[in-house]
This record gives sequence, C-alpha cells and structure tokens, in this order.
Amino acid sequence: MLQAIRDKVTGWIAYGIIFLISVPFALWGVNSYLGGGEVLPAATVNGEEIGVREFDQAYSNYRQRLTQLFGGSIPELLGDENVLRAQVLDQLIEDAALRQYIETQHYRIGDEALARQVRGMQEFQRDGQFDPEVYQQQLRSIGLSPLGFEQRLRINGAVEQFQNGIRETAFVTPMTRKQFSGLQNQTRKIRTLTYQLDPSSVQVDDAEIEQYYLSNTERYMTPEQVKIDYIELSLDSVKQGIEVDESEIEARYHDNLAAYTTPEFREASHILITIDEETDDASALQQINDIRTRIQNGESFEALAKEFSQDPGSAADGGNLGEIGRGDMVPTFESALFALQPNELSEPVKTGFGWHLIQLHSISGGESQSYESVKAALADEIKSEKAEVQIYELIERVANVAYEQSDSLLPVAEQFDIRLHTSDWFDRFSGSGVAAQASIRELAFSDEIKQQGVNSEAIQLDDERVVFIRLNDSRPAQTQSLEQVKDRVRTELISQKLSERSLVAGNEALAGLRSGKSLEELAEEWSSPVIDHGFVARGQADVDAEILRRGFSMAKPEQGLVFDGLSQNGGEYVIIELSAVLSNDEAPENADTLLQARAGVDYMSILKYIGARADVVRTPLDEIDIDEI
Repeated sequence: MLQAIRDKVTGWIAYGIIFLISVPFALWGVNSYLGGGEVLPAATVNGEEIGVREFDQAYSNYRQRLTQLFGGSIPELLGDENVLRAQVLDQLIEDAALRQYIETQHYRIGDEALARQVRGMQEFQRDGQFDPEVYQQQLRSIGLSPLGFEQRLRINGAVEQFQNGIRETAFVTPMTRKQFSGLQNQTRKIRTLTYQLDPSSVQVDDAEIEQYYLSNTERYMTPEQVKIDYIELSLDSVKQGIEVDESEIEARYHDNLAAYTTPEFREASHILITIDEETDDASALQQINDIRTRIQNGESFEALAKEFSQDPGSAADGGNLGEIGRGDMVPTFESALFALQPNELSEPVKTGFGWHLIQLHSISGGESQSYESVKAALADEIKSEKAEVQIYELIERVANVAYEQSDSLLPVAEQFDIRLHTSDWFDRFSGSGVAAQASIRELAFSDEIKQQGVNSEAIQLDDERVVFIRLNDSRPAQTQSLEQVKDRVRTELISQKLSERSLVAGNEALAGLRSGKSLEELAEEWSSPVIDHGFVARGQADVDAEILRRGFSMAKPEQGLVFDGLSQNGGEYVIIELSAVLSNDEAPENADTLLQARAGVDYMSILKYIGARADVVRTPLDEIDIDEI
C-alpha cells in the first residue's frame, strides 16, 4: 500500500534511513548534517563540538526509551534529570572519541562495499531494483546529500570493522570457563523471614503532609504539555470516493484468470523406447507403433510397459508417472499429455529421450473461481491502486498549501474539504489518539512546531495514514496544588514511615541473629512464618528476584550461618538466612554466550579507555541552555 508515498514522501522511510546510519552510536544524531552548533556546545572532544541541539535530541530519545521500557514512567532509582543528562552527555563524548580514534587508525569501508550496501537497501529500490531517482528523492526528504549519507555509512562501516575485530579476537581460558560454569550453576540454600507492619498503624497529620509537600514540590510537577491541530489523509477515505466501472473489473478478471485458477494435475503413465546406437529413429518409432496397436487390441498398458519401456524410473511400476503439473515435463510431452482426455491413449510422441506412448488416467484441479466470487475483491484492488496515485497527488497539493500558509491548517482543511481535528493535551512521553504515536509527540515538541509555530511536513503514521500537524496550545510544567496531590503525599509519607520503622526493626533483628539468636526465635517475636526455599538457582522463577540477587551476593558461610536483610516496598523487611552453597563446574554452559560477554566487556573497556584519553571540555549541565536552540 501507498507505494508512491514510500517512494516520494518523508515519513517512516526517512526515519528508517536515519536509523540505518545511526546504529553504531547508541545516542548519535544526524544534527551535524541538519544544522546546529550555533550556540555554546554541550562539550568539545579533541576540538570537535557536540552541539546543544544534538545533546537535547539525544536526551529526549533516551528519556523516551526509558519511559517506554518502564511502562510510562522512569523509576526514581535511575536518578534525577541531572543524572540522566550526565549519562547522555558521557555517551555522546564516548561516541565522538571512538569515531575520531577509528579515523586515525584508518578503518574504512571501500567504494565497492559501500555501493553494494546502498544498492541493497530496499528504501532506495523500485520494483526490486536500485533506482537512482528514488535514492536522490529519499535523501533530499530528510535533508541529506548523497555525499553526506554515504560518509555516514562509511563511518558506520568502519565502526563495525572495529567492533568485529574485538569480537573475533576475544577468548576465554578453560579456567575461566570452569569458574563461570561453577558460578552460573551455583545453588544456595536459603530461608527467609518477613517483617510486615500494618499501614493502619501509621498516622500522618495535615501539618506533616504540608511540610513533606513543601519540601518535595519538584515531585509533584505536571509535565510540559501541548495540544495540536491536525488533518489526516488516509487510503480508506480516498478509496471511498472512487467509483470503478464494471468493465474494468471484468477486464482485470480475464487478464488475471490464472491467479484465480487452481493448478491442474494429470495422473498418467508412459512407455518409452529410446534412440541409441542399437536402435535408430525409425526402429524406435516402429516399436512404439507396434506396442500401441497391441494396447488398442486389448493388451494391458501396464504389462507392456513393464516388458518394453526403457524408462528405468517408471517401467517397473507399469510406466506410472504419478501426478504431473504444467512445467514438469519437456514441452512436446506436456503438450501431448494436456491434450488427452481421461483413459485416452496418445499418438507416438517424440522427445529428446526417444519415442513415447502416453495414457492419461485422471485430471484434478484446474477449476477457476467465478467472476462473481472475486468481483468485490477485484473492485477493492483497483480502488486501492487508484487511491495510491490520488493520495500521493493529494499529499503533494496539501503539503504545498500547508507550506505556503504555514500559520494555520484551516485553509488546508477548507480548500480540500478535510476535517480539522484537535488533540487532547499530551506531554513528551505519553498521549492518546494521534499523540499515542512517538513520532507525533517528538515533532510536536520540536523547535519547528513548538517554537516557530509552523505547519509540519507530511508525517506517515503507518502504511495507510498521513497527517499534518501544528501547535494549537501549550502549557508549561506546573506544580500541582496540595489539594490535588494530598492523597498521594499521604500515601508516600506512610510508605516512608513504614520503611523507616521496618528498617530499624530489621537492623535490630540482624544484630540479634549475628549474636546467636535463631531465625525461629525471631519468627516467634514477629509472628511471621519462616519460609524454607531449599537450594535455589539464579533466576529461579518461584523466588522473588530481589531476594535471589541479595542471596547470591552474600558471602559464603564458612562456619555457621550468614544473615542479611532487604527492604522492600510497602514497609516490608526480609531477613535472608544463607546456610550452604553448592557449585557445579561440570554442568554444561553456553560457550558462545560466555565468549560474547567477554567480547562485550573488552569492547566497553576499550571504549572507556579511548574516552578517557580524549581531550574533553564539558559545559556544566546547568549552563546548557536548551531554550537558546
């Protein structure tokens, strides 16, 4: 669907190309080709600037990925905004340093390899073949020249060479394999005891709630939000306005009748007399005619085939060839076979193998679907083809008007009789309706839409829908009033107090256990049962993951028992008792997994080393002014 859009219009193709030239760099952008760097850089790496726009885009992408990964919100344990921004900037610095190092070490991708890669990319093909015109158009649609795009591919190819070199030289010693196997297959015998406070035992008053709220107002901010106006062009809406003549449908049916016909198969037998040094053409024909006469006089075709046929593959089976479809046999044999009626005997047929007699047993398949049964599907097919052409032309015309009258989408909607929609409020990381699309949210908060206030270019949402958007309204991040978040504050305060009290109780319990108290005695004090998990393995599904992680991080018991504790959500505190450790270094382990892990560690170590050697000048995060972009 929408092949024309695929070939001509910016949208998922553009994003796909950008992705292809960005793979080696986790957070890398294409801003060096799209502009930027006109303000104070976020950092300088060996004299090369990392622009603020590039940093902002990378940070936005990073937050978006984290938000999607954790179901809509970023866990506090990952750090605040400054921590995340610092991580992004570190990554950009490492990427720049790596690219510079690769250039100095003369890693490169040759012209021939580059040409194969470009010609093999489906984004630049038409009808399965590379099309230079499509290539130029697609690159222009995302603001890239062929030279710039190919240079990015060269960089990516060089990075891949560097990475492959590290992967292919990584190795693991037998001792390491043995140690890894022992650790990977280790089991530990643990018991747990949980301390649980009743939330109703914790009370908070209005003064505490207000004080906590005032001390943590940054936790109760609504994100910056926007709403957009948009128009949508869809293949379905265009198809609804297309009429198809009956004659077009009938012509399509007759032109493609083979597509609506099941393959025909014919079950047959044959007798072959070959032409060789001992039997010339005339002799072979005489023999086949004699055999044909005997069959016509009532003798068995099968018996005569067994006696006279010189086809080693079928003679023993009475000449039976099984079911034969078109294209299975040489043309002369096939023509004679498909001219027969069931139980009919052919005239002698000559092929490159010799002279044949063919007897047809039965015919199967070959039935055609009726015109009426496929009429609706054919009409829809024709409508879709016409709609693809029309929607491309419509998009071109809409795009021109949206560009020429860039301060509103209303003229577009009125001129082309398209409904103008307005979205609900949404933020950078979540939205409903059209804003559920990440590409829409990203563009809505871009400088072009949010700051300049112009109409967007065509945005392809999926294979059959294109939208144009513009900013309708925006509202900055705001602190929610105490009344709006009072219940949330109360819940957080109660949870905090529960955690504090359970932590005190847990620490006291650990001190007692390490001084000789038994887990059973503590269980009686807490009125809580001891859970004996037995020997557990890493990643065991029926044991809490946090308990497993803590249990496998505890020191091995040399004499007696080892105890540790773990605070959990809801004010719980879990005591973990470790009594024994069993290692099994004879169990099979995945050598490829271990080698890949080793290669990954080597690569990250080299990356850190290259980054550490670089001459880096950072702009303090609080001085990077995104608003200046």
